[in-house]
Amino acid sequence: MTGTLLRFVCLAAALFYYAAFATTYFKKKYAKLSLILWCVGIALNAAIVINNWIVNGYMPFVSMYQVLTFLGVTFALVYVYIRYMHEGAFMKRYFIASQGVIMTGVFFMAQASEWTFPPALQSAFFIPHVFSYMISYCLVVVAAILTVISFFLTKKKETYLQYQKGAYNLILTGFPFMVLGMFLGALWANECWGNYWQWDNKEVWSLVTVLMLSIYLHFRRQEKLKKFAPYFILLAFIFEIITLFFVGMFGGDSMHTYN
Repeated sequence: MTGTLLRFVCLAAALFYYAAFATTYFKKKYAKLSLILWCVGIALNAAIVINNWIVNGYMPFVSMYQVLTFLGVTFALVYVYIRYMHEGAFMKRYFIASQGVIMTGVFFMAQASEWTFPPALQSAFFIPHVFSYMISYCLVVVAAILTVISFFLTKKKETYLQYQKGAYNLILTGFPFMVLGMFLGALWANECWGNYWQWDNKEVWSLVTVLMLSIYLHFRRQEKLKKFAPYFILLAFIFEIITLFFVGMFGGDSMHTYN
């Protein structure tokens, strides 16, 4: 695809996601319409991923543009698991909204399909490392959304508890993937640079994010500390954004900078 066509497909995917999100608030008879709109959005999103994959000949995880485009599809994959394993059907609209925001961001990026595959990335640890983080990032994003909404539902105890439990299930699922991503990253770093941990900016912020989720899970199980637990999800989300975006933009000599 040309850059212009890629931008058009990206915009179309975002619009279909937003339309699918909006229709989730309609009556149940529109549920099928919402699903169709969502599937079209996913198909358009996936078309960009497939294009990037074919053009480059490798998993499209090298540039920030490629990562975010793939992340859009990952939200849908993660939702399927959450829906059936954690009764997460009520979270559907938040997964869709997240996809819409992601693809809106991608729309404003340079639509470059081709990308050089640096030698440092040509490792067996590269794909599982990035994909593990993608899964965990999706789950933390939606958990943060549920947490914020739950603050406005304190007078509706049943719904409040549903959202709090939903956020807990998301973090419980995502935390192992974030730790796995860090572990695989350490093995990868040792393979490339002969050191498991460099105290690189991105490594440090990733560690801080993991620690915030660790504190959340600990506080969530302590009755006296439980009321403070949700705030650590929000902190983890903020640090996740710093790790993914701001380190790349302002990380200086970081070895983990995406372009």
